[in-house]
Amino acid sequence: MIAVAIVVTSDHIEFRGLVAALGLAVGWGFIGAGLFAWSRRPDSSLGSLMVATGFAWFVSALSTSDIPLVFSIGAMWGSIYVVTAMHVLLAAPEGRLSPGDRRIIRAGYLLVTLGVVPLFVFFDPATQCDGCPDNVFLIEPSKTAVDVVGTAINLIGVVLIAFVLRSLVRRWRSATRSERRLYAPMYAAGIALMVAVIAQLALQSAGSEGGALDAAFLVSLVPFALVPYLFVGAFLRTRFIQSGAVSQLMTQLAEAPRTGGLRDALADALDDPTLELVYWLPEGRRYVDFRGRPYELPEDDPRRAIHAVTRDGQCVAAIIYDATLQEADEHVRAVGAAASLALQNERLDAALRAKVDELRRSRERMLKIGLEERRRLERDLHDGAQQRLVAMALNIRLARAKLNEDPIAADRLLESAGAELDSALEELRELARGIHPAVLTDRGLGTALETLASRAPVPVELAQLPDGRLPEAVELAAYFVVAEALTNVAKYAHATHAKVEVARANGRLMVEVEDDGIGGANPENGTGLRGLADRIAVLEGRLEIDSETGSGTTVRAQIPCA
Repeated sequence: MIAVAIVVTSDHIEFRGLVAALGLAVGWGFIGAGLFAWSRRPDSSLGSLMVATGFAWFVSALSTSDIPLVFSIGAMWGSIYVVTAMHVLLAAPEGRLSPGDRRIIRAGYLLVTLGVVPLFVFFDPATQCDGCPDNVFLIEPSKTAVDVVGTAINLIGVVLIAFVLRSLVRRWRSATRSERRLYAPMYAAGIALMVAVIAQLALQSAGSEGGALDAAFLVSLVPFALVPYLFVGAFLRTRFIQSGAVSQLMTQLAEAPRTGGLRDALADALDDPTLELVYWLPEGRRYVDFRGRPYELPEDDPRRAIHAVTRDGQCVAAIIYDATLQEADEHVRAVGAAASLALQNERLDAALRAKVDELRRSRERMLKIGLEERRRLERDLHDGAQQRLVAMALNIRLARAKLNEDPIAADRLLESAGAELDSALEELRELARGIHPAVLTDRGLGTALETLASRAPVPVELAQLPDGRLPEAVELAAYFVVAEALTNVAKYAHATHAKVEVARANGRLMVEVEDDGIGGANPENGTGLRGLADRIAVLEGRLEIDSETGSGTTVRAQIPCA
């Protein structure tokens, strides 16, 4: 209101009422649009920049005052609004500047704040304006100095605005389809404003006065005044388009989209062809795509944004979309909420595909491990029991040959053959225990684990063991989990103590083996734990390993036993 009062009481401008009305429309347009943008996105600087542009515009209105000091301030710093408008255009729509744009804007602010000071040291308003107040900053009037300094300022301004135009054109070329559709009017107004300002500065440098300059100013005022209103219009248009997209999505979902078609429907609703849709599997604590293949979220990629879709408090899926989409957060939430039921249904399909794929890979690994075990058994039989049996047969033949001539030597050979037979039998028993321990079949899991713990080279505490018998496959899987874990404790953990706990809970057999060793176990580095994970996966169970370096290792298995 102060600016309006200054304009309507001015003695050195014409059409005071029209100028005041236009000034209010432009200034409050920027302030209103800025406050609106600020309320919608308080983390963005775009709203505050638009508010600053509105107040900078009102500062330029001070040049209409009849008070010398107020007039001088308005005349000297009345061009700041041009730079703040440039700042708005370059920062839109995210409110951030690139390093190159930041240098342009910094130079612009220096030019319209400090760069104009030398000009007003020599500028006498009486030479260009009848009835204008005195310039309080005038030291020595000099038209030559004013012309030289003014031309230099105008040329620098033209160069800076040319750089702004280049940045706007580049921004347009790199904009996404949705950005172009929504912000085309605002970009067009910005480019028109920059061209009009260049024309105005060129006329000033050429020495034009009066009507030509006034016409150039009015031409530049039109796109400048439209910028805030086009910004608000783009926002409202975005909301309208998004509302229609959600309605269209609901219609498409009612038609039961084909497999993988849900992703296409969401991509259309968000107008993002790069959209990716993944599903959360709580049992595996991982995301998979609609084919069931594992997926790692791009959490460190600044170009991608992630929205987790929940239903009944449980994570169902995640939408990965272009982080440059404007006003997308609320729209993505609305789209995710609308599609949550369909996402939950498609997650079941993805979980089934993931299970089938995991079973296929598990069978392939188990087949490979089975072949490796067969080769190991063949090698152990060849190098162990077979060699001992060959030696025993040789000793028996030699003893038979010497039985009549040297009974004492024959007796020693038969004794050696008996020792070889005992060793061969022990090795065969060890091999049999590795394939299927007899004690497990005869006396159950509890006794088998007690036997296993008694043979371990590390003290083993049996904290809890199951009562009664379990399905054979479950007992066998649990036994080998404990056996493999204790073998690793003895070989790699450098532990002084291990603890085994096996209990039933909610239809599952919970197996846990814990040690106080060095940790750092990785199931990918060997076939033992990976083979166990495959064996348990076939039973629809899960194997987990917690092994931070220096904190020991805990192997947990959950095996359905109901």
